[in-house]
Amino acid sequence: IVEHNRALAFCSSDEIRDHIETKFLLEPSSMRSNGPARYWKIDGSNTHIGFISPHSNNFCGDCNRIRVTVEGRLLLCLGNEHSVDLRGPLRERAASAADIAALVRNSMSIKPERHYFSLHGEPEIVRFMNATGG
Repeated sequence: IVEHNRALAFCSSDEIRDHIETKFLLEPSSMRSNGPARYWKIDGSNTHIGFISPHSNNFCGDCNRIRVTVEGRLLLCLGNEHSVDLRGPLRERAASAADIAALVRNSMSIKPERHYFSLHGEPEIVRFMNATGG
């Protein structure tokens, strides 16, 4: 995860879209999903292509995602380590469903405004997706 030059491997969504447009005419689409993808439609078809672009087209302002890690932490951003322990309260028999719901709602106050992914230097977050959950 840290032993390659990410800047050399990086290809922006704009570059990929430009490459696709050598074969197909793309037009911006108003299609939305519940995730961070921005969609383009292939002209003359019903085909949409979604791009998730954390580096080249930051989407943090619209992010509504949280994840529960394999360790039982409520992870509030893929690009930060802000988290809340859910495992402890879930294992305590005294914690009610309302208590857990309140814990999740209250954790939104520490959800970061944005990530700080960088193509240069070492990754700040070294976490594999299979440990992150999603």
